[in-house]
This record gives sequence, C-alpha cells and structure tokens, in this order.
Amino acid sequence: MHRLSNVMNALVRRGPRPGSFEAYGIAIACVLAATLVRQVADLSAPNSIYFGTFIPAVLFAALVGGLAAGATATLLGGIIAWWMFFEPRFAFTLVSKNHVISMALYLFAGALIVWTANQYRELLRRIDEEEKYRRIVVDELSHRVKNKLATIYAILRHELRDQPDIWDSVSGRLQALSTADDFIGRDEKAGVDLTMLLGMEIEPFGADRFTCSGPPARLFGKLPTVLALVFHELTTNAAKYGALLKPAGHVHIFWQKAGDAFEIAWTESGGPEVMTPLRRSFGSHLIERSLDSFGGRASLEFAPEGVICRIRLPAAQVQLDGEAAPPAGI
Repeated sequence: MHRLSNVMNALVRRGPRPGSFEAYGIAIACVLAATLVRQVADLSAPNSIYFGTFIPAVLFAALVGGLAAGATATLLGGIIAWWMFFEPRFAFTLVSKNHVISMALYLFAGALIVWTANQYRELLRRIDEEEKYRRIVVDELSHRVKNKLATIYAILRHELRDQPDIWDSVSGRLQALSTADDFIGRDEKAGVDLTMLLGMEIEPFGADRFTCSGPPARLFGKLPTVLALVFHELTTNAAKYGALLKPAGHVHIFWQKAGDAFEIAWTESGGPEVMTPLRRSFGSHLIERSLDSFGGRASLEFAPEGVICRIRLPAAQVQLDGEAAPPAGI
C-alpha cells in the first residue's frame, strides 16, 4: 500500500497540466478501460451495478488529470453506462425509478470524488511549494552558518595563536561540527549512514586502526551532528592518551539493536595502561551529557586495557535496513 501511494503521488505531481489535451486524453482512456471491464463483467452478471467500474476511472482521471479531466470522466462514464447498460440498451431512456436513483447517486458520487481529488492535488501542490521554500531557506541558513563558523574560526585562531594546545582542542571541535553539518546538508532526506559518519572521524587516524561492525543504520535530524562530536572526542582522546598513541593500538566499534534500544560500543585496546582521571574534562562531559536531549546516554569506563564508551539510544531514533524512517522532527 505504501508503494502504491508513492506511485500515485508521483503520478499526481508529474501528471499532465490540468485542462490540457493530455489530461482529457487520460480521462477518455480511463472511461474506455472502465467500459471494457464493465462489458466483461456484464457477460457473467448482466444488470449488475451499472457504474461499479466507472467510479475508479473517475478517481484516477481526477487525481492525474485534474478537475476538468475528472468532470469529463464523470459525465462520459454516466452517458456510456446509461446508453450501454440500462434497459432498454442503446437508447437514452430512463424507464424506472431505480435508473433515475442510480444515475443521481453516480453523479453525486462522481462530483464528490472529483472535488476531493482536486483538494488532494491542491494539498500536494502546497506541500511541494513549502518544500521548495524550506529548501531555499535551509540552504541560505547553511550558507550563513558556514560563513559565521569561518569567521569564528579565524578569530579564535588569531586570538589563540600563542596557546597552541587550546587552539588544537577548539579547532578540532569546530572542524568536526563543520564537517558533520556539510555531510548532513548533502544527504538530508536520506539521513546519514552511521558507517560513513564514523568514517569521517576515523579516516585521519588510519582506517586500519579501527574495526567497525554492525547492521546498516541511518541517523536523522540533529542526532548525527551530536554523534559526530562524540566520535571526534573519542578519536582525539584515543590519539592523545589512548589506543591510537601506540602503533599496536586498535579501536573496535560495534553497534546493534537490542530490544527498544540501539547500542554502540567503543572499545580501545593495545594502548598504554589507562588510569581513571582525577577530574572530568570538558570532553568527558560532552560525551556523557550530549545525548540527553535525544533520550539517550553515554558512559565512559576507564578500564586498564583501554577506554570503553557505551552509547545507548532509543531504537526509534535509528533506522535499520527494512524499517521505516523515524518521524520528522526526531
């Protein structure tokens, strides 16, 4: 049903211009097809529902061809049914009250169908216009945000030129934000693939130092941006103090759906022995608190053999293969 709905929406959006010859042609074709089906049905069930096959023809003609095409299909279907299937056949006479009532009900139903289909077409048209406008606004805002981020980047670089350690920390986070926003902007409707999001962060450190495993998963909304920052913090810390500090160090990233939750496990090994820090840094707080607004959480474990980060998100925030995308706004 979902696929059929998508096909119908595509036909409505890309169909002929209402009132054009193509629209009227579709109306005539629909009525002729309905007449043929009605004739076939008449062989086994004569004098059955007169307009049974013409109602779908009216609906299709109105959805695809517009108001005039729907009205044409209604009138043409009524005339053909009256002429070919009312007794006496092939004569425009209404000999019984049932004929009159059937014709009146058909015309009323046809008018209602055409009006409803036209309202649906108008709704789709407004949705398309709103989508175009939103896309323009988003592109403009994205452009302005990039400009402001570049300005902030330049200012901080100038002000922190004598403090390279602070600059390295700040610039990395700004770059992670910029990269994630660019990536999400290019693939907004389809979401962001978790593997590709991870790849952006781990590529500078050498993909062979990482093992990523889990089912194909897509993230939507603002969640990819926040996760990009979390992964940036983890990779940066692994390079400065953890597994990536030594040539034999390795990071294993595993994710899975577990009941009503989606879990990601970041496990480091082969690095220097890990000591539990005496105080929590800004990066640790960012990792552990940034997912609160999504109903998720992240925890850090400073095991001697390597840092372990466990991320837990509501399963509704993530789309796995074969599942429907999360509702807009999540």
